[in-house]
Amino acid sequence: MIEFQRKVFEFKLDGNVYKVKNPSVKDVQAFQKESEKVSEGDSIEMTVEFLAGLGLPKDVAYGMEADHLTTVVNHISGQAK
Repeated sequence: MIEFQRKVFEFKLDGNVYKVKNPSVKDVQAFQKESEKVSEGDSIEMTVEFLAGLGLPKDVAYGMEADHLTTVVNHISGQAK
């Protein structure tokens, strides 16, 4: 029997630890559906909203360096190596 455990990505930013849960299939579907409606200029706001739904406070996300935010997205989406 295989047992699955929900995964959480943890990272430290400026001495504070944050936890972001990995998105479910339903989370990804909702994000994809919304992304079809959003202009390219609103994609960062949509990404921050998505991450907020997974546990990352919006003010923290908006205060992060862009490459740090990209790293978080890559980890929870399975694209990080």
